[in-house]
Amino acid sequence: MTGTGPHSINGITLRPDGTLVAASLIGETLTEIDPATGTGRPLARAPRGRSDDVVVSPEGEVLWTDPRAGAVKARAADGTVRTVADGLPGVNSIAYDRSTTRLFVGQTFLGDALWEIDPARVTPKRLVAKDIGQPNAFAFGPDGQIYAPVSKRKAVIRVDPATGAVEKVVDGFTQPVSVRFDSRDRLHVLDGARGEVIRVDAKTGAKRTVATLPAAADNMIIGPDDHMYISNMADSSVLDVDLDSGDRRVVTSSPLAFPVDIAAGPDDVVIADSTAVRSIDTADGQLHELARRLATKIQFPTGVSVHGDRLVLVSELIGTVQILDRTGHPIRHAQGLQRPSDAVELDDGGLIAAEPAAGRLVRIDGAAPPRPLAVKLGTPTGLTVADDGRILVADASGGRLLAVDPKQGTVTAIATGLGAPRSVGTAPDGAVVVLDAGGRVLRLPSGATRATVLAEGLAVGYLDGPYPRSGGVAVTAAGSIYVTADKENSLYVIRRK
Repeated sequence: MTGTGPHSINGITLRPDGTLVAASLIGETLTEIDPATGTGRPLARAPRGRSDDVVVSPEGEVLWTDPRAGAVKARAADGTVRTVADGLPGVNSIAYDRSTTRLFVGQTFLGDALWEIDPARVTPKRLVAKDIGQPNAFAFGPDGQIYAPVSKRKAVIRVDPATGAVEKVVDGFTQPVSVRFDSRDRLHVLDGARGEVIRVDAKTGAKRTVATLPAAADNMIIGPDDHMYISNMADSSVLDVDLDSGDRRVVTSSPLAFPVDIAAGPDDVVIADSTAVRSIDTADGQLHELARRLATKIQFPTGVSVHGDRLVLVSELIGTVQILDRTGHPIRHAQGLQRPSDAVELDDGGLIAAEPAAGRLVRIDGAAPPRPLAVKLGTPTGLTVADDGRILVADASGGRLLAVDPKQGTVTAIATGLGAPRSVGTAPDGAVVVLDAGGRVLRLPSGATRATVLAEGLAVGYLDGPYPRSGGVAVTAAGSIYVTADKENSLYVIRRK
């Protein structure tokens, strides 16, 4: 399966020449996109390009928010990147006022406030308002007020940038994520959960739906010609909607948004697609969607395993493990993990999760908090359960395959010299298959300590710092090997001969 375009698009803006600039939080890349052809080129690569929303200054500098770092960054025309504001956990939305002389940002999820910041870092940041409902992508109205969608209140509010005074404009949304004004100063609201663009009379609150889109639409920008460009993180897409005629055109889209990990089920393989969960039917090769952000309660799935009829999803960004049934319904939730990369569920109900930065595995039983199971493991990235019940662990920094007892935590080294192993799976004959982030698939026969190379030169390892963080391997019951080509938003299949 071949993908296209950038990785899981979030924020979006327009340069004065009409070129689009797209932000990716989970893909950690800032991308410039030609709206006519959909072709893109990176402006800032991972990890410094990690971004959720983006604007362009009057001087042509590109500025974006990095929620994880709590920072606002800027890229000059020569490619130099600098930090223009920090100390803003969860900073998400960003917008200039209508004169493009004053810059404002909003904190979402990890904070709840609006701030004015100085890109020159001469004047300290100024708090405009706080505890207002977690403002997302906001815009300035013709009255000089800030119009902000607030997901906590399922509403759009109006904030006075001078006094911080807040009043409600309209409510009744499911998850409003972006607000924009067109050339005639008509207010538009994007409801990401419903996938609707709604035109709102700012005086009366009257609503009219002007476009219906797939859920997980995340942001929008309106050009001077009243063409609206809408990003969708689950489809890694940009849609061009003519607000006058209603005509629409796909600028770019991909069947896989950013396939970070993969796991084998009884008759399919399940993909952690960063903002969606998808599966491939191994019989007919058809792609199916199980869940997507905003439309369901999944977070940002960056790791996946399968246990019977249950899916185990890891979110490195949020620090959680979610257990879902096959309909995408959440069954169990564990939090408080340190940037987990993978997790498996055991028959006794225990959860084992890998924390690469801490070099350890943790165990979670019931509602109890995570407790260390095995430490000093190097950089444990991928996990799977062997036939004998032990947890097989890919140690990316040590080039090792380890086996860990799930109760006692005792560690046994099985093989070394595996490059930078990111993911691991087991074959029906007991062999272990390892994905090396350097682009190789390795096979270790049962009982062997040396691996053979099954494939090399694969497009894996997109997120490679400070350790391999994307790319996965899974082995089906028939012995076919599936690999997520995360660099290309694609999927490889290595068939058993």
